[in-house]
Amino acid sequence: MSFFKREQDLTKYDYNNTGSEAVDLKQLEDNCMDYSCGNIEDQNEVLLRIQAELEDTERELAGRITLEGKFKQLYVEQQAFVNRRIRQAHMGAMAHQEDYARRALTEKRLAEAKMKEYLASYELYKAEAEQLRDKFAHLLGQLEAMEQERGNLVGNTDGG
Repeated sequence: MSFFKREQDLTKYDYNNTGSEAVDLKQLEDNCMDYSCGNIEDQNEVLLRIQAELEDTERELAGRITLEGKFKQLYVEQQAFVNRRIRQAHMGAMAHQEDYARRALTEKRLAEAKMKEYLASYELYKAEAEQLRDKFAHLLGQLEAMEQERGNLVGNTDGG
């Protein structure tokens, strides 16, 4: 249980830390989009920062997808274990082996608790992965818009 809590806390820390970096990046980008950042060097800096943020987001997304898959697999395995214990308890009851049936039911309850933890972790990482996908798409859109704007500025200076 403590492993999952620690993992969740680390994930929230990483996500919040990335969010504050994105706010700083957004402020710099807004300054450039307002044409107060008209020179190419400043726009290059913004483009490089957006590209770095994109790479960081892509790495985080890959990690979340890996964790999502891991906990989904653990959940499925635990669910199969619970089903086996249910069958064993039923067979023990049918064979009048009450100790065997009780032990199977006890193991089933413990396995169900683990299964719920795995499901909660899976859902958490799935939601985080979806948020990171959205963030990645947004950053990619920003990057493309900035590159297009930069291309327009370069074209205007070449033609002017």
